[in-house]
Amino acid sequence: MNPGTAIPLLGRQFRALRASWATWALAAIALLFAATSPVTARYLPEILGGLVGGGSGGTPLPIDVSALPDPTPADAWAQWSSNLSQIVIVIVAIVAASAISADVARGTAIPLLARPITRTGLWATAFAAVTAVVAAVTVISTAAMVAVAALLFDDLASPDIRLVAGGTALWLLFAVSAIAVTMAASGAGASSLGAAAAGIAYFGLMAVAGIWPPMKEWSPAGLLAAADGTAEPGAIIVTIAVAAAAIVVGMAAFNRREL
Repeated sequence: MNPGTAIPLLGRQFRALRASWATWALAAIALLFAATSPVTARYLPEILGGLVGGGSGGTPLPIDVSALPDPTPADAWAQWSSNLSQIVIVIVAIVAASAISADVARGTAIPLLARPITRTGLWATAFAAVTAVVAAVTVISTAAMVAVAALLFDDLASPDIRLVAGGTALWLLFAVSAIAVTMAASGAGASSLGAAAAGIAYFGLMAVAGIWPPMKEWSPAGLLAAADGTAEPGAIIVTIAVAAAAIVVGMAAFNRREL
C-alpha cells in the first residue's frame, strides 16, 4: 500500500477512534487519575487521620498516622503507576478491540477493501492509530500528573522526573504488546467483546505472573510491575518479541478470515 493510500486510511482510523466512546472514556479516566494521584499521595496522612476514631460505633481505627513517612513526589508516581497498571490498561484493551471488529461488524470493511487497500494495510493502520492515541493520552496524562505534583510538592527533582519518564516508557511498551494481542484476536475473528476479553486476559495473566520473580525478569510482567522506572533487559526483549509476534499473527489471521 503506497503512502497516498496509507495516509488517508490512517486519517480515517483516527476519525473512527475520535468517534468512539471508549477513546473518550480512556482520556477522561486517565486525566482523572492523573489529577487525583498526586492529591491522594500528598494528603494521605490527613485522609487517614480523618478516619482515626471514625470506625463503626465510634471505635478508633488501628492507624498510627504519626508513623507514616512524609509524602514525596515518588508517592504520586506510585499512585499514578498503580492506576495505569490496574485500570487504564483495561480501557486500552477495550479501545483496541473495536479498531478492526467494529468495521467488520458494521460491514464497512468490505467497501474499504474493494479499493486499493490490502487487509494488511487496514490492520496495520488501525494498529498504528490505536497505538498513537494511547501514547498521546498517556504522555498528556502523565504530564498533567507531574504538573499537579509540582504544585503540591516543593521538592520535585530530576530523579523524580527520570523515574516518571522511565516508568511511562516501560508501561507504554507493555501497552503496545496488549494492543497487539487484542488486535490479533480481533483479526482472527473475535468480536469487539471477545477481543477485549483476550486483551484483558493477557493483562491478567501478566499481573499474576509478576508474583513469581523469574517471570518479572523474562516476561512482559516485568514491565507491568516496573513502578521504579526500571525493568530487566530480558523483560523488555520478551515484551518486544510478544508484540511483534502478535502483530504478525494478527495480520496473517485477518488476511485469511472470511468477511
